[in-house]
Amino acid sequence: MLSTLSALALEVHHLDRAATWYETHLGVDGVRGEHEAHYEVGETTLVLREPSSVPRGGLHVHYALATPTSHYENWLTALQADFDVVEFDFGGARSLYVDDPDSHCVEVGTAGPDSVGGDASPAGPSDRPLTGVFEVALEVEALDRAEAFYTDLGFAAVDRGDDRNRVRLDGPVALELWEPQRGIADARGGVHADLRFEVADSERAADAVSERACAVDAFDDGSRRVRDPDGHYLTFHEA
Repeated sequence: MLSTLSALALEVHHLDRAATWYETHLGVDGVRGEHEAHYEVGETTLVLREPSSVPRGGLHVHYALATPTSHYENWLTALQADFDVVEFDFGGARSLYVDDPDSHCVEVGTAGPDSVGGDASPAGPSDRPLTGVFEVALEVEALDRAEAFYTDLGFAAVDRGDDRNRVRLDGPVALELWEPQRGIADARGGVHADLRFEVADSERAADAVSERACAVDAFDDGSRRVRDPDGHYLTFHEA
């Protein structure tokens, strides 16, 4: 039903400080506006947004950026030179974790171009390409309720925590639904996250969750925006 995570918005306290960090340390190129900066990372636009509108960007969002395995060591060396980096081996896949200036936990992992789909052209420096966003963690109040909401949108559970307070869903992007907790590198699930998905039929996508959603809005461009039971915003737009 949902084909692509087309945008992920993060709330930042001061746009210039945040944008400089992303441009300097992640090497992304984009456009800065008065309250927002936009960066294309594979198929996803990473949005940095000052508190200025609704929906706001997400707070303390943990999300993961993909890089080819051959470039992972370059990322590790570069980021360890400036930050206390946490590294984790998932048994065949490696990831590093670093906090940005607004306490978003940024993961760079060896998902590789084939795992994120679409155009795998580098979005960062030539020796440290980023090919897309492959995971986002959302904080939820009740795991069963949240899982049911996203399952109705076509996501499927692929892994659960031993203590049953988190679930990983597979879809156009991996969604980690976490009841309040700290994960690897003390990462937390994001609150009032703002995600945008490309869909074949925006009305159908919104209708699939309309009975569970807190709000459903329709816009002149044909897009639909829903607010899930935990206050996360999802916008569906047709290509």
